[in-house]
Amino acid sequence: MRQEKGITTASIIVYVIVITIAVSLLSVVTGYFRNVLSENLIQDEDYEKYLTFASYFVQDVQEEGNKVVEIANLGDHNYVERSIYYIRFSNDNEYKFTVKDRTLYRNDSLICDRVDLCRFSQEEENGKTKLKVEFLVGKLDKTEENCLVFYM
Repeated sequence: MRQEKGITTASIIVYVIVITIAVSLLSVVTGYFRNVLSENLIQDEDYEKYLTFASYFVQDVQEEGNKVVEIANLGDHNYVERSIYYIRFSNDNEYKFTVKDRTLYRNDSLICDRVDLCRFSQEEENGKTKLKVEFLVGKLDKTEENCLVFYM
């Protein structure tokens, strides 16, 4: 008998099936890693916005002799998207958050965009001014119990 060398139809089908399975598994794993990386990049942007705001704000809070002059919520209370939250310090620095545009300004300079909430409030506690800032951007939630608290 004579031996024939070569690839049979059955072996070609097996090779194609194995390669198809390997490629499909590789695409699933690649898609998973791409989603994880893009989510982490978005979270990094959110933290960067928070840190930018916090660094400016802490400077103003810690400035010697600086006091809160005014805190207000301007706009139509029936339409929250028209609201503007702001705080003004005695050193003339003002932080203004516009709900509609989702922007946060320090004086007239944009410091953060795509911010979901930045609300200011103050109360007196033990003879000191307790300043609370609620900040929400993406999945970074610094509201309610997690809000920023400063004593001046």
